[in-house]
Amino acid sequence: MKCLTLVSLTLLLFIASAHAQFTFKSFQYPGSFLTTARGINDSGTIVGAYEFPFQPRHALLIKNGQYIPILPNSILGINYSEATNINNLGDITGQMLDENGFGHGFLFKNDALTILDVAGASETFALAINDSGLVAGYWDLLDANFDTIAIYGFTWKDGVFIDTQINFPGAAGSGLFGVNSRGDLSGVWLPDVNGAVEHGFVCPKSTPCFSYDGPVQGSVPFTDGKEINAHGQVVGIDIGDDGIWHSYVKHGDSFSSFDFPGSMGTGAFGINSAGDIVGKYFAADGSTHGFLAEPILKAKPQ
Repeated sequence: MKCLTLVSLTLLLFIASAHAQFTFKSFQYPGSFLTTARGINDSGTIVGAYEFPFQPRHALLIKNGQYIPILPNSILGINYSEATNINNLGDITGQMLDENGFGHGFLFKNDALTILDVAGASETFALAINDSGLVAGYWDLLDANFDTIAIYGFTWKDGVFIDTQINFPGAAGSGLFGVNSRGDLSGVWLPDVNGAVEHGFVCPKSTPCFSYDGPVQGSVPFTDGKEINAHGQVVGIDIGDDGIWHSYVKHGDSFSSFDFPGSMGTGAFGINSAGDIVGKYFAADGSTHGFLAEPILKAKPQ
């Protein structure tokens, strides 16, 4: 793996409001026009992707001040790839596209790359992993016109798909984006698999699943639930009628809504047990940057 030193986190801002208190840090893979941050573990290691003009997006690890492309000489380096989550053992989930543009999940663990495909699926996306090695994500089935016929969440562990038809009760389809140390699941459910409406949901390990909508309300509800941490905090994205991405942290019945200062849209994707949040934001010049939002009052790791 080629390593590049993190020259410095390019921007440090402080924002305090009635809703949220964070320090924000922006970062960019040197020379790229796009950098994303999708997951962060309790030691502060971040995963995501970077992209250069006229080159495919590639999975990225940011550790100890270095940018480290993940397996650039493997199948991940041929087409699009993106790392989506990392647990405290350093195991990484991700997604990649094949030469036909269809998605496949992957797990990078103990220097071995495993491709994850649900049998019979058109596409499979691996989006989260906890410390026990439980992977969560979703798969879809497409027709000849590439319209979605079915979409379900799945869980996988130790070489076996445990459940491939996880669906929020009554939903037309669901996708999983988060799993914490207890096995609580978070994600998105759809009333119409080809519609524009999305709702967030959480399925706690020991209590019934529940649905929620984020603090930004539009005429077409859109709340995208992403990762859930050990304390039950969920991060995600919601979009109002302005079409702009806004981020939130949900804990119990409370929401904290936030945007990276000066951005044209902010998406929160990952949260660790200290409450550190990672994601991406869109700058005015059209570039995409990764960000880290650290709460002023941090929770204790768990």
